[in-house]
Amino acid sequence: MKETVWGMIGCGDVTEKKSGPGLYKANGSRLKGVYNRTEAKAYDWVQRHGHGQVYATIEELLADEEITAVYIATPPVTHFDYAMQVIAANKVPLIEKPMARTFEECQAILDAAGENGLPVFVSFYRRALEKFQKIKELLDEGAIGQPQLVEIRQYQQPAPEDLDKDNLPWRLQPAAGGGKELDIQVHVLDYLAYFFGEITAMTGIVENRAGLYEVEDTVSASFRFANGVVGSAAWCYVADFDLDEVTIIGSEGTLVFEGTSFEWIRLIKDGETTTYTFETPEHVAMPFIQIVVDELNGKAKSPADAASAANGIRMFDVLLKDYRESSKS
Repeated sequence: MKETVWGMIGCGDVTEKKSGPGLYKANGSRLKGVYNRTEAKAYDWVQRHGHGQVYATIEELLADEEITAVYIATPPVTHFDYAMQVIAANKVPLIEKPMARTFEECQAILDAAGENGLPVFVSFYRRALEKFQKIKELLDEGAIGQPQLVEIRQYQQPAPEDLDKDNLPWRLQPAAGGGKELDIQVHVLDYLAYFFGEITAMTGIVENRAGLYEVEDTVSASFRFANGVVGSAAWCYVADFDLDEVTIIGSEGTLVFEGTSFEWIRLIKDGETTTYTFETPEHVAMPFIQIVVDELNGKAKSPADAASAANGIRMFDVLLKDYRESSKS
C-alpha cells in the first residue's frame, strides 16, 4: 500500500493535539522527521508523541528522500520561505493557514509548485469536518432555496496576552500580515468559498479602536462570491462580550451556526427549526489530513483548494491595503 511519509517543521501548540497526531494516525500516513528552531523542543515533542525523529537542520530533513510531504506548522512570517524550500526539495507542502502574508507570496508558492508538478495544500481543515460537509449538503440539495446573503459576526473580548505589548502573540504583530481576522476568519471565508465559489470582490472599513497593538482590531467588510451570493462581516476583537455566528439567508429558509466551532447547525424553514449536532473530533485537523493523504496516495480527490486559499489572501490584501499604508506613515 502506498504511504505518505511526513516531515514537520515547527512543533508549537497547533501540532500538539489539533494537527500533529493526524500525521501519524491517518491511514497510509507516517511521520518521520521533526524540525524545530529550538532543537530541545523537537526532542521533547518526539519523546511525548512517540513518533518521528529529530533533524538538526531544515536541510537535513529535506534531504531525506523517504520524506514525501512536509507540514509547515510555523507562524505566517516564515511560510513563504519554508514552502519554497520544501518545493525546491521536490516535496509536497501542507501549509498552516494563512497560506502566506500576501497574495504575491501565495502566487509564488503556487507557481513554483506548478513548475515542479507538485500540489500545494493549506490547512483549512474545516472543509473536511462533518458539520461543514453537512452545510454544503444542505445547500446543494436546496434546503434553503437559492442562497442570497451571508452575514458573519465575530466579537471577542481582548485576551490577557493581547494586553502585553512587549510580548504580543504572532497574530497581533504586523509582520504576520494582519490581525485576528486574518488568523481566525480566513477559515470562515475559506469554507464559504467552498460552498459558493471564490470571493470575487471585497471592500470595507478597517480600524484600530483600542490601541492595544499595531494591527487592526475592528473591521466591517462586504464581499461577493463567484455564484453571486453577497456577504457582510463585522469583526471586533475589543468588544465587551463574545459572539461567533454565521447566517446564510436563502429564498426558502435560513442556516445559522457558529462560525468557527464544530458542534451544531440550525435550519430555519417554514416557521420550524431543525437542529443538527456533531461531535468534535479529538484531533480536528485529522479528517483533513486523511483526505490529503488519500489524494497523495491516489485513493480520492480532496476538497482542498490552494488557489482558493491564495485568493482569500488576495482579498485580505485588498481589504487591508489602506490600513497597512496608513499605519506605516
